[in-house]
Amino acid sequence: MLGDLSDSISGAFLGGALFDDITDTTYFVKDLAGRYFFVNDALVSRCGMQDKGDLLGKTTAELFPNPLGDEFLAQDREILAGGPAILSQLELHVHADGSQGWCLTWKRALRNEKGEIMGLSGISRDVVGATPSARDLDSLADVLSYIRNHLDTPLRVTDLEKATGLSSYQISQRIEGLFGISTKQYMSRCRIDAACHALEHSDESLSEIALACGFSDQSAFTRQFGRIVGMTPKSYRKQRG
Repeated sequence: MLGDLSDSISGAFLGGALFDDITDTTYFVKDLAGRYFFVNDALVSRCGMQDKGDLLGKTTAELFPNPLGDEFLAQDREILAGGPAILSQLELHVHADGSQGWCLTWKRALRNEKGEIMGLSGISRDVVGATPSARDLDSLADVLSYIRNHLDTPLRVTDLEKATGLSSYQISQRIEGLFGISTKQYMSRCRIDAACHALEHSDESLSEIALACGFSDQSAFTRQFGRIVGMTPKSYRKQRG
């Protein structure tokens, strides 16, 4: 219920005025049913609406054309069920006027002091001038999707080349242009993100998490996790679990 979420989130957290000032980024908070609880002006505009009240209490399936609306709602339900957060995921959005735009999307569950999920929040930031064309972004979306879906394998750039038909140079240029990091660094970041979620929300052993996230063994996992996060996986689980 919207009221349940309201009891758990203060008005100060929502930062309405701040997010209304950002025109290239949509911001939202949703309740346990995936219904909009808070939105910024940019999202109202993208949906072709005049007032925030036109969105509140509705799901993406009610506001966006299918299959896009249903896909967004499925994303929300997975996160609300305890699934992993969405971090800088490249998506093609269709706006109310029929135009299309590429966005980087972040979504994360909102939890109360007991650790119970009460809703989710997220942002989608426009991608402007990151790569030469929409076609490049379309091909990059395939690359990023392949990486996310194959984290449990020893991913190599040659695997990406075979799966997408792009050269290593093309892949590198697109990823560096959008994220400012190398392909190898992006793959490492995805593995660490997945490992952090597993450490926080599962009872799997460190060795099981290591293999599921594509590390050769627990020792390699511990070394790389410590280098990037600044603590061991065990310490991270104790602190965040």
